[in-house]
Amino acid sequence: MRKINIFLLLVILLGSPVLAQQTGTGYSSAVRLIDSGSPEEAMEQLRPYLDYNNYGKLALYAHYHFARAANKNQQYQLAKVTLEQLVTDYNWEKEDEALYLLGTTNFSLNQAYDGLKAMGKIDGEAIKEESYRASYDYCSNSVTVSLLVAHYASFKENKGYSLALKEKLLQQSVLSSNEKKLLAELNDMNLAGKEGDGRVLDRIKNNTLDVAIVLPFNYQGGSGVRSLDGGNFVFELYQGLDMAIKDAKSKGMDINVKTFDTERKNAVVQKILSDPFFNKADIIIGPIYPEETALVANFADRHKIPFINPLSNIKETFGDTDYAYLFRPSTEVIVDKLLNYGRKHVAGNRIAIAYSGSSRDELMARQLAEEASKRGYRIVFNEKVGASNIRDFLSNVGLKPGMTARADQIVIFSDDPYIASPTLSLLESLSTSVPIFVMDSWLYFNFANFEMLEGNDLNYIGNNTVDFSKSQTEDFRFRFFEKYSTYPGSNAYIGFELMKWVAGSVNATAGFDFRKNLNRQGAVQSDLGFGLDFNGSQSNRYVPVLKLNEGEIKEIK
Repeated sequence: MRKINIFLLLVILLGSPVLAQQTGTGYSSAVRLIDSGSPEEAMEQLRPYLDYNNYGKLALYAHYHFARAANKNQQYQLAKVTLEQLVTDYNWEKEDEALYLLGTTNFSLNQAYDGLKAMGKIDGEAIKEESYRASYDYCSNSVTVSLLVAHYASFKENKGYSLALKEKLLQQSVLSSNEKKLLAELNDMNLAGKEGDGRVLDRIKNNTLDVAIVLPFNYQGGSGVRSLDGGNFVFELYQGLDMAIKDAKSKGMDINVKTFDTERKNAVVQKILSDPFFNKADIIIGPIYPEETALVANFADRHKIPFINPLSNIKETFGDTDYAYLFRPSTEVIVDKLLNYGRKHVAGNRIAIAYSGSSRDELMARQLAEEASKRGYRIVFNEKVGASNIRDFLSNVGLKPGMTARADQIVIFSDDPYIASPTLSLLESLSTSVPIFVMDSWLYFNFANFEMLEGNDLNYIGNNTVDFSKSQTEDFRFRFFEKYSTYPGSNAYIGFELMKWVAGSVNATAGFDFRKNLNRQGAVQSDLGFGLDFNGSQSNRYVPVLKLNEGEIKEIK
């Protein structure tokens, strides 16, 4: 009897692993081993349970935990293959968990596309939120901006992906036009919210003109206003704005202004836009730089607050929005006005174009070439120039003694004094009847005397040009000198003119519908310049062509 009992006991002991496998008790201990830090041992115990024919649904759980153990053991490729088999070959009730683990496994393998694709298949809201967080962590630390931009259309519904892209774009000092567009679209994104569901301001209406001035005063670094000096072009712009504000107040206008310094940091711009002042702001002036402009333009469009870039000529800096304005003419308007003037005043259809390397000048040269060709002109030269080759360009066009000109008009798009100086020196030494068109900035270079500027058929393209023959301009210059002990620079004139225009366009008497008021005004005489016209336009349509005559700037009608 004892022998039989011992025999039975041996059978039981020897058969216990088989029994354990059949009942799943080995599976349970294997799962515990994963969490207790023994993933390799857990994998060995789980291998028998991977057989679906023997273990059915339990085998699917075993696949998942086997992959989890392989992941913890840094055998990522093995984990990936196991999970792909699970989600492809079987219909498992916990598929979202498998997809999440597959996504993070791909991230560990640095296979961004596969990981994000797996995350995108998750249906359950709770696990989906976790997938957003994992995607954000991975994309923020391991994926380049270019890759995120390239695959944005495929994965933009992944909020973690979108937020990581947004933050990376905000960290860049220079953005492409496509990146600006994406940043504007992403501006409302946050990890917990949905695209485009950003808070809409509770607008406060009153009879006060509330103006937010948002400018990069410390564009070269630093903070505060103590370190700003006369060479700071943004501070110079603000000096003009401030004088016009004080003028408006002295005449009894109810105007309230708050000034913000962006410090040339996108994160600071985002913080500025959360200020309660924007609940009541009627107008936003600034910022200037493209990446900051994209943020403010999107904010302004969402909350229907007119926003004005004071210095730029480039419309693409603010994209497709109804509430963003350029105080100066857009490049498209300049090209149109220049061609209209040429058709009326210039004989012949050959145009020679020179342009500097600035983004504005390159854009304008391209637009002029395209539009001129549509209108029947022939572009005979179209070259990028600098100080070293502008003389060669002019010689090739035929501006040298004894040579016949090979163009009927020459257009030079540049604000660069190092291009202007050799050009004016060359023109001073010869006589030519070929009309030459340059930007109005050439009028203000301190090396250019009246003889140089008046020589030959030299024409200046208006860009909110100051009319120094006006008594208002002389009065402004005198008062500016009295206050700052120096005469105003070009940006001070722009600032003064801009704020005078704003205060005259939106106020308690005229009403606060900026667009409607501009259309009603049409073309108007400006205080310091030749005119402004925003009728049906989001940039100044008044682009005069000017000449110097006996030291006085005259508009050629």
